[in-house]
Amino acid sequence: MLDPGAIDLGELCVALDDRDYEHSWWISPITGEIKPHIPDVDGDESPEEDGWQIIRPSTSHEAYQDMAEFVAAIPDRRAADRLDRAISGRGAFRRFKDTLFDTPELREQWFGFRDARATRRAIDWLEDEELITAVDAERVRARHPDPVLVSDPLAASVAADLRGLYGTRLCEVLLVGSRARGDDLEDAPDLDLLVVLDDPVDKWHEQDVLDETLWRHTLDSGVVVTAVVTGLQRWRDRDEPALLRAAAEGVRVQ
Repeated sequence: MLDPGAIDLGELCVALDDRDYEHSWWISPITGEIKPHIPDVDGDESPEEDGWQIIRPSTSHEAYQDMAEFVAAIPDRRAADRLDRAISGRGAFRRFKDTLFDTPELREQWFGFRDARATRRAIDWLEDEELITAVDAERVRARHPDPVLVSDPLAASVAADLRGLYGTRLCEVLLVGSRARGDDLEDAPDLDLLVVLDDPVDKWHEQDVLDETLWRHTLDSGVVVTAVVTGLQRWRDRDEPALLRAAAEGVRVQ
């Protein structure tokens, strides 16, 4: 069995995604080395004669499934609807790429999603071909989960800083207000967050703690970033109109 650490998983992903049948890809079951074989350059002798194992490409159905599941996971339903229409019918791959080109924040998330899926698919292939053990396969797969998709990159950036600020005290961050409802950004210039912290919570003290982080993101982005802090128990009880509205309309960011 091969050690997964000895295999270039990125190159294996390329091989599995390469459907150009003018050449083929091969892996050494001894060293884990991966190489292409181009008959016009390397000759007609198959690498199989030297003990190499062929890497057959995955199907376009698997690539389409990745697109469909990415679209289903997008929190912004308007953006998801645009991409869902793009992947319907013939020419789905081209329309998907064209639509992503117009939404750079989604394009970056797609790259991360696609890379995680491709890496897990490579691990699945190695396990199916009995080149690595099931234990090693599961261990490596666990390191490449699907990334959590966010509807607002700025909200995600603020939430990441809040995680660094509060650590395990941070229970949840929700995007609320007009951006969470999907209003056009021209009509929703502010970024409003609900921050849920583990109890006990002194609301006014926490607002002071948050001010520096919120102000920094406001200056960097040109968007006014605000946050309301609540304790975990109050959030669970949801006996206030503002919390009920946040629960109904909010989009979880962290």
